[in-house]
Amino acid sequence: MCNIVLEKHLERIKAAYEASVFTKGIRPESEDNIKKFESNYESIPSEYRWLLLNLGGCYLAEPWIFDLKELEENYTFFEEAYEEYMSGCEHGKAFPVGGLGDGSIVFIDLESGKVRGYNNDYADLEEIAENFSELILDLVEQVESYS
Repeated sequence: MCNIVLEKHLERIKAAYEASVFTKGIRPESEDNIKKFESNYESIPSEYRWLLLNLGGCYLAEPWIFDLKELEENYTFFEEAYEEYMSGCEHGKAFPVGGLGDGSIVFIDLESGKVRGYNNDYADLEEIAENFSELILDLVEQVESYS
């Protein structure tokens, strides 16, 4: 499965990864490891899956996008927070993709495709991006603006 939006910006995204001090040691994930996660939990949304397979986690700027190890470490926590806190917020089925430094959970609303954040300090949702590709390209633009 190919993500056309991110695929056509692959060289630009790679250049941002190379320019950022936060991405040292970040490597693409193997298909086998992704399949293992998916067999234990659920399917990873296609745009996020593409990023993991081609580049790995994304640490260009906030929000941080989990690598596969972090996703696995945080998935159960997310499910608990989803049940306990986020169930009162208006959104579709959600899949965690990262976080913010203040402890907010960043997720893809699987119904709308929007990337949103849940801040448990004020029990509300924050719109972060219209979709995952837009989020990644916004993070790349932040790195480019500093170069």
